Amino acid sequence: MKKIFLLLLAGLAAAACYKIDETAYKQLSPITFGEVSPVINVSLGQPLVYDKLSVKSDRPLTWQWAFGKKKTTSGAGEWDMDSMEIISTDPQINYVFTKLGTYILRLRVDNGEDIAYKFFTLNVNSGIDEGLLVLTAADGGSSALTFIKKRTEDEVAEDAQEVWDDLFTLMNPGESLRSGTSLFLSAFTSGGISYNHLLLSTADADGTIYDIEPKTMTVITKTLMQKDFGTWCCDFAGRQTAATGAYTFLRAGDGRVFRHDLFTAFLTERTDVELTAGKVERNRTIMYSGSNGSTYCKSAFYTEDVLCQPDNSGTTNIYPVPAGWKIVNLCMSRLANRNYVLMQSASDATAYKVISTNSSLGSVADVLAFTAPSLCMDANSIFCTSLGSNDAYYSFQDKIWRWGFTAAPATTPTITLPAGEQICDLATNFTNSVAEGSETLLFVATYNPSRSGKKGSVYVYDIATDTLQKSYEGVCDKPVKLLWKYRIS
Repeated sequence: MKKIFLLLLAGLAAAACYKIDETAYKQLSPITFGEVSPVINVSLGQPLVYDKLSVKSDRPLTWQWAFGKKKTTSGAGEWDMDSMEIISTDPQINYVFTKLGTYILRLRVDNGEDIAYKFFTLNVNSGIDEGLLVLTAADGGSSALTFIKKRTEDEVAEDAQEVWDDLFTLMNPGESLRSGTSLFLSAFTSGGISYNHLLLSTADADGTIYDIEPKTMTVITKTLMQKDFGTWCCDFAGRQTAATGAYTFLRAGDGRVFRHDLFTAFLTERTDVELTAGKVERNRTIMYSGSNGSTYCKSAFYTEDVLCQPDNSGTTNIYPVPAGWKIVNLCMSRLANRNYVLMQSASDATAYKVISTNSSLGSVADVLAFTAPSLCMDANSIFCTSLGSNDAYYSFQDKIWRWGFTAAPATTPTITLPAGEQICDLATNFTNSVAEGSETLLFVATYNPSRSGKKGSVYVYDIATDTLQKSYEGVCDKPVKLLWKYRIS
């Protein structure tokens, strides 16, 4: 104890000798940033001159602006980059970006005593990067691809163009679109290579499927289904990924099912579907969010008597409808791996039941049995699910309803459209990843035969409140299909 006491006295004496005073340390000069938007937009080929950020420091600063692609490997941080290119050492950037996409922009400032970093999301835009695509059909068989753009804050302030009548022919001079049937969008990266595809199918004389580069909307290649298979594509269903590729399935006009490869634009008939389930009449994309945050997007094809799903191994999962029942409609819960099927008795039109399966059509369970003289849902009801909700929007007559899956369909509508509007399709602002602000809007495409001029409209509703946010009335011909063209990095 005496030894410890002596050491303590020695320490105090040393401090007094060297006159150590913590309050005498010099305060380093800090660097502070002003508040600005975390997103910067610039048009491809146009110089980015950025002067909105204020930086405060009592000492002179050195600047370094750099950008690069976001690192996507497991464990990567929010602002980690695969590689980085320095583009400016001046307070203001003056740089022309030559490749479309989304990047990380990093500012490093140094005043000799402090170093600070500021990060931005940088969008290099083509001008048609994000918005709603509306595939339409006019009298006489012609089709168009109306585009309603999601504008940046600057574009809204400038009242920049928001609606394009026909983006397809604008970006593909000399091409004409006829008898459009469906749309499908996929952004998939494998081995560091991005495979981005927008498929547009038609029932034209050739049964053409256009494979379009979604960033620029230019046609990459065409598949002529009539020439090779004697049919055409009605609709696409699901997206599968595997070590050997990425693909979607499609239902043909004659009830056959095909696989459309997204690496090589190669079409293969899935003969196993017809051998096990027969010709199919309808299809559904069954989509749900996994516990890891990923979105799984599978397919289902069905008739009143059978529900089936082609898988990656060349076989088909089958759910045969129990004797005495027929499928009315079905939908997948986004929050669970459960697919809910509404069935009606073949002998008693007032008797119904709901069963559930998993996404591979197994693990079948009875959910509910009930009777009703009539339902506000039928085989023609169009379904649309949204992230964060365990129910689904669906159409019936000129109204939008919500179904909670474990109860009978609703008897009171959620949204009533203006008089005379016939519902053609539903969609949300779905993105390829779970991103902030995704799936907040419900789009309802309608057709009003009594409207003068163009008879197609789009109504936009807020999903959180089911309230109308905006309407685009008479902006297109009769809608066939809606698709949110999300931003692709």
